[in-house]
Amino acid sequence: MDLQDLKVTGYSDAFEGALNVQFLNGSGKTTATYFWADVPADPEDPDSEAFYGWYDGDDQYVENVTIAPGTGLWVQSDSASYGLQSAGQVITTDTPVTLRSGCIMAANTVPVTVDIQDIYIGGYSDAFEGAVNMQFLNASGKTTATYFWADVPADPEDPDSEAFYGWYDGDDQLADNVTIPAGGAVWVQSDSASYSIVFPGVTL
Repeated sequence: MDLQDLKVTGYSDAFEGALNVQFLNGSGKTTATYFWADVPADPEDPDSEAFYGWYDGDDQYVENVTIAPGTGLWVQSDSASYGLQSAGQVITTDTPVTLRSGCIMAANTVPVTVDIQDIYIGGYSDAFEGAVNMQFLNASGKTTATYFWADVPADPEDPDSEAFYGWYDGDDQLADNVTIPAGGAVWVQSDSASYSIVFPGVTL
């Protein structure tokens, strides 16, 4: 999706607040920041211009900036009344987000809340021997909860052996009642770029 197709909602007339989106690298550092503007032209000034959309730090209208499916953005706002509204089709198929060796912000691509156990890690066969964890962040960017991925089949030679599949918490308990809202993003850490985090498509 083009960045200009992402709209800020929750206000009327001219936008007088402050809202920006940041793209992050694998270390969580900001690589680009864009701010929203919606200021109509002055009808009494024939030279006045309207400003609408996303602009960069040089107050230039942003062109050719795309957001890949499943990519998350860090959003800063001065009001809880604003929202972000995307445009485009509803994704009904699973959306894999390629991970990297390091971190990435990944977002729920469908317009419904998704249970964490409906999200899975792809890019491996048989038992999962790597390390991938999902972190929920607060408004200050601090981690509030961490879950790790496990996929270890039961030992067929041990009748007491158990299989482990899904997202587990720090106490090695399967995560229950953990959800990601529509458009919500999580911070994902991986030890390999061969994995992907797969968000389920919505059922219409």
